[in-house]
Amino acid sequence: MASATDLRKRLTPLIRKTQPYVKKTAHKAIWVEPQLMAEIEYRAKSAEGKVRHPFFKGLREDT
Repeated sequence: MASATDLRKRLTPLIRKTQPYVKKTAHKAIWVEPQLMAEIEYRAKSAEGKVRHPFFKGLREDT
């Protein structure tokens, strides 16, 4: 829970009003400026190359 609270504090100042892609996505999202780097692990990739079963491991502090 402390990790989620810390992540929210760090992401809130990075929120942007517009989507960064020309092609709009159908789902709702909160977009942020790409200034932090996260470590994500996943179990597999789909035939289209999309990650399957991803989960957040934490923010990287070495960058």
